[in-house]
Amino acid sequence: MDPPPPPLEYMTCLGDLYSVAWMEDRIELIDNLIFGSDVAPLVLKTVRPFGQALVDDWVCLKTVVQAFELHCGSLTQYGMKYMRAFANICNEGVSKDGMEEACGNVCGSYNSAKWSPFIHGYSA
Repeated sequence: MDPPPPPLEYMTCLGDLYSVAWMEDRIELIDNLIFGSDVAPLVLKTVRPFGQALVDDWVCLKTVVQAFELHCGSLTQYGMKYMRAFANICNEGVSKDGMEEACGNVCGSYNSAKWSPFIHGYSA
């Protein structure tokens, strides 16, 4: 006899954990595609000096976030922690087309309807 399935609230938590792991993996893969696996971890975690703005080009930041959400789904509240990583992508001069291509390659087959920015709105 098979054991009973876990309670529904456990399934929700497992789904949330899966979503978190999936998002972390996607952001890491996108950075690796753009910068290469040797440089990407440094770019991902770069913190600018005190008093310096998070990003040089706020329009770029909005565009990069929208490119991610279009291909990979909404950042959700948890994903906001990656805003610095997206800012660093802009600060390194990555173009909108470069970000679109990387996101498309990494998340292109992902069915993001559940987290679609068309349903939830863009985060930026």
